[in-house]
Amino acid sequence: MSEASKTKLKRVYFENLDALRFLAAFSVLVFHYFREVNGYFQGISQNALFQKYLGLTDKGRLGVNFFFVLSGFLITNLILNEQHQKGKFNVLRFFQRRILRIWPLYFIIGFIGFILFPLILEGFSSSHNIVYYSLFLTNFNEISLGGNDPANFLTSPWSVAVEEQFYLFWGVIFLLIFNIGKKYLPYLILVMYLGAFAFRYAFWEDEKVIYYHTISVFQDILTGAFIGWSLFEGKKWLEKIKTIPKLGVILIYILGFGFCLGKNIIFKGELVVFERFVLSLFFGFIILDQIRGDHSLIKLGKIKPFNYLGKISYGLYMYHLVVFFLLNILFEAQGWFINMHVFTYFILGVSGTIILAGLSYRFIEAPLLKLKRH
Repeated sequence: MSEASKTKLKRVYFENLDALRFLAAFSVLVFHYFREVNGYFQGISQNALFQKYLGLTDKGRLGVNFFFVLSGFLITNLILNEQHQKGKFNVLRFFQRRILRIWPLYFIIGFIGFILFPLILEGFSSSHNIVYYSLFLTNFNEISLGGNDPANFLTSPWSVAVEEQFYLFWGVIFLLIFNIGKKYLPYLILVMYLGAFAFRYAFWEDEKVIYYHTISVFQDILTGAFIGWSLFEGKKWLEKIKTIPKLGVILIYILGFGFCLGKNIIFKGELVVFERFVLSLFFGFIILDQIRGDHSLIKLGKIKPFNYLGKISYGLYMYHLVVFFLLNILFEAQGWFINMHVFTYFILGVSGTIILAGLSYRFIEAPLLKLKRH
């Protein structure tokens, strides 16, 4: 065994990404909060001001897109660094680390939805398929269900299933890449990009396939992967991004958020083919601006609570709909689904989710994360 293979892998830590994780998870939480309020609170759907907020917060679902870009970036950069430091890529250890990070919360949610709640809650039922869920094919289940399930907390894990599919695929791809040469990686990413564009064009009229299908979603992940590879290789174009003056940074953020807010108008009809690609470029810029930009408007990691909330962001994402589901039962029993309790619903939902995610991180995730280092 070589000396390089014996050395402990030095983790590359990117500042400010925990804060970004929190904001992405929180945007999804806010999106679901407004959807829940719109569906359960009496008469709120007739409120014109609320409907404007509902349309605005609908863009909160883009937090999922951001997570895909971030995952592609981090995993690609991590694998390249491992191969560089240790002289080889241990695909089994890679899968083991992904299992320790992803599986516990994923299957806790599955246990709640498929076993616990059916036993303790009278009349509880779900349209989700436990086989699809167990095999990390939940996104394909969503294509057939279209989000129409009273147990809506079983819907959120669809994105985790996509990421798990990506990790399996990417691990195998890198085994091949390291055998034939790393120089082919950007060409492979380009080919997969073109394949994803072709797939999205073929199914552009099917909203559920465009949103949930793995091949369609891969555009986000591939953008992150390309940035992760570029950073590892020290590509010169990254220096140009790094030194963009503050006015340029402001203009990019205005343009990027403009695309996010106006996406339903800008990417109408066949133009939806380009939606994920364009928005993923903006999300990629946000990542680069936060980890190495010289003229960032603010480094989000300076907001200390965001760093902790980012560490528990996986729990925030996975548990928040469970909390809202239980609140719906409580509010219905108490007759609280009236407009004066809308803010109370939000406070209880957010605080309950943070408490549950914090406990989960402390007693479940953190101990398992320690095993990843051995």
